[in-house]
Amino acid sequence: MTNKIQKVKGMIDVLPDDQDIWTRIYQLVFELANFYGFSQIITPVIEKEELFLRSSGRGSDIVQKQMYSFTTKGGERVVLRPEFTPSLVRAYIESLQVKPKPVKLYTQGPLFRYENPQKGRYREFNQFDFEIFGDASPIADALLIQLFSQFLIDIKIKNFFIEINSIGCRSCREKYKTELKKYYRYKIKSLCPSCQKRYKINILRILDCKEEKCQRIRQFSPQIIDFLCDSCKEHFQKLIDVLDEIEVSYVINPYLVRGLDYYSGPVFEFKLGDPGEKDKDDLTLIAGGRFDYLISELGGKDTPAVGGAGGIERIVEIIKNNNIKISPNST
Repeated sequence: MTNKIQKVKGMIDVLPDDQDIWTRIYQLVFELANFYGFSQIITPVIEKEELFLRSSGRGSDIVQKQMYSFTTKGGERVVLRPEFTPSLVRAYIESLQVKPKPVKLYTQGPLFRYENPQKGRYREFNQFDFEIFGDASPIADALLIQLFSQFLIDIKIKNFFIEINSIGCRSCREKYKTELKKYYRYKIKSLCPSCQKRYKINILRILDCKEEKCQRIRQFSPQIIDFLCDSCKEHFQKLIDVLDEIEVSYVINPYLVRGLDYYSGPVFEFKLGDPGEKDKDDLTLIAGGRFDYLISELGGKDTPAVGGAGGIERIVEIIKNNNIKISPNST
């Protein structure tokens, strides 16, 4: 008897028993997109490697460890897209930046990262993604947070909380990074191996480390909120005011950062559980933030932008683990 051919490591089959949940998620994404005025866009699964090298940061985990990159027969370096935002920015610059602002886009589909597979995190995974181009106001940030909050409520996931922070603009963030380097200078040997590398490549990522010893050192480190310039302070305060006004609860986490270089200003994460629980990476359901510099850095006009994405497999896993009854709408 010949050996069975099994699926590639890190990939999953979506079996018939799970189809109702997947269908309802896609339905709900469509419904919320229509309600909030987002237009659908579909981008290629394969993109030029340089797109992610320039946007995600050459020192990021995605670029250094996780990208599925290869050379075509014609000698071109390409990649299976590891995230949506750079692809949407590329499409916006090529085809949409002449449109009236703001341009509000959403997409969904497969992404690929070569990382150690675990429950809820696979090498091929699916996300839904919402982006707003050309709106610098805190209302755009709040709208996305409200939209994602409504999604989790409508999909019947109740035990989640929202963390927000501001990582500032280029000016105030550089001042903060200088102070952070001073703080960690004599603590490097006490950090985990990954954070010892992050100290040189992207020191903000130390704040995002889940290692207990790194979190103990972090608790006495400077907080970026104390280094925000007047403009960044005003934007963040207005975001808080809007969230309060629309009654969306949140927790300010002064150590919340994003793992990609293109983020600036407010960032957010939706996590499962209670704010007091131990910080674990696998709690994150939806994440995003503002990326006001990325469009110009990739060759477009200077355009403010904000976006976020949610992991579908992780949400499906939570629905199944909690026996949440989901069925597609009949209408």
